[in-house]
Amino acid sequence: SLQFDPEVPRRRSRPRPDRIRRYSQKVMASDEEWVLYYWGPPPGGKPFPGRGEFIRLIFEETGVKFREVGDHKVLLEMFFSKAQEGTKQEGFPHFAPPLIQKGNFRLSQTPVICSYLGKQFGLWPESEDDQWHADQLNKTIHDFIGEGRLAFHGRNPVESYYTQKEETQPYIDRFVKTRLPRWLAHLEATLKANRGGQGFLIGDKLTYVDLALLHVLRATESQFPEAWAANDSIPLLKAFKDRISARPNLAAYFKSDRCIPFEGNSMM
Repeated sequence: SLQFDPEVPRRRSRPRPDRIRRYSQKVMASDEEWVLYYWGPPPGGKPFPGRGEFIRLIFEETGVKFREVGDHKVLLEMFFSKAQEGTKQEGFPHFAPPLIQKGNFRLSQTPVICSYLGKQFGLWPESEDDQWHADQLNKTIHDFIGEGRLAFHGRNPVESYYTQKEETQPYIDRFVKTRLPRWLAHLEATLKANRGGQGFLIGDKLTYVDLALLHVLRATESQFPEAWAANDSIPLLKAFKDRISARPNLAAYFKSDRCIPFEGNSMM
């Protein structure tokens, strides 16, 4: 039987609009409650952190409580039913999870969510120049993990990795050999450019892009442990990962059962 790919949800038959409204009402956030919508464990499958982990790290570091909705039935009917496509979707349209909500406000697209929450929770650079550089880095980091994921879907980007393991292996090998070193070298140089790489990516305080970098480095080490260990040209990145991971709230999170182990493919 085919295994579930965390980033390629299965489609369901078209649900009745009244069912969608009931699901929407059921998971509606209160005015004071943050809610993260992201895929929970699929039926019979393993849990995975996925792109939702970028967002969880912001909540965990800042100590802001949130509720997560991961029920596949709810999410499939919210995002992948005919009644929710295009202009038929209620409110401002959203393509896919992850999505955050507070009250009636909803926002999707992982890098946009990270930037928004960074500003909301004080993980925001001081100067306008730094804000734009943070935005640049945010998009670079998400491009990196997006390319890494795509290597695991070389035949078809919207099919499960498990349906194309043999066909996509050359793409994975090429990514590890040629692309991964370049991404890491760029991030190493970027970190070094700010005060010798001994602190943060931007300025002299933690920002949302530091947490994004932490996640992508943890994903890299988990997915490609041999390449990570053998790369002796990124000492600043390795020290950064250890240093930021040791921050009290994050260290507690990584030791808790709230922290989901990586699934084992697609840097997810």
